[in-house]
Amino acid sequence: MNVFRRIAGTLLLSTLLSACQQAPSHPTESMTNLCQPQSEPGSASCKWANEMQHQLNRQFSDAAHYAGQQCMVRLEWQSSGRYAVTQTQGDETLCLRAWQLLGQSKGLPPPPDRTQPAWFGFAPHQANLPAHPVATGAG
Repeated sequence: MNVFRRIAGTLLLSTLLSACQQAPSHPTESMTNLCQPQSEPGSASCKWANEMQHQLNRQFSDAAHYAGQQCMVRLEWQSSGRYAVTQTQGDETLCLRAWQLLGQSKGLPPPPDRTQPAWFGFAPHQANLPAHPVATGAG
């Protein structure tokens, strides 16, 4: 019976953890807030993503600790003028740090379509670290 409980517990834990790591694919979601620089480099969503990255990087003083990591963050704009992080995908430690930065940041720009979720690629960037392709939308 203990073996069965351990297996059931492991399956439950795996299911719960995999829910946090799902790919950004919600068929009913609009893609208006997704930066696609290859096809629309000057779009409102790419301008928004660049501004978000710029503002978050100013507060990301420990970026060097996360070199080479990446995280996709699903955000929803709240009536309070702040973001709610509803899902992440990527390197867990960076995703946790991104969640923290987004939660404590004030004055971040709203997404182009405030009624739709937005996917934002977050990666470390500082003067001596190149921006990760996901953060710039190039990857």
